[in-house]
Amino acid sequence: MSTDCGPIACSLEAGALTERIGQWQALVAGSVSTLEVQATTVRMVLDGSDGALLRAAALGQLEKACCPFFDISIDLAADACTLRLGVPEGAEEVLAAFVAMLRAERVLPPPAQCPDPRSHP
Repeated sequence: MSTDCGPIACSLEAGALTERIGQWQALVAGSVSTLEVQATTVRMVLDGSDGALLRAAALGQLEKACCPFFDISIDLAADACTLRLGVPEGAEEVLAAFVAMLRAERVLPPPAQCPDPRSHP
């Protein structure tokens, strides 16, 4: 799928994508007080700290580099700062998958299984 802003695709390779997902999940877990979702837009209301604003701006800029179809902005108000990510019409499923990733907890690999000592004679 593509739009006037280019293809609806991410240019990150698998390893970099895994790292980026962790960065987004860390931002949401540590710096976002409210997540507001609509069909083509997600708004992340930041916790109010300068660090949250800096992290959101840096991550938004990184995301724009690999996913140029995202419309990314930061809204500054007297009482809140909000990171906004939007997608063009027709890319609602992409945004829904992005939001699901934001809300997901990091999945740890299963612990290594030690052989049961009772199974050996």
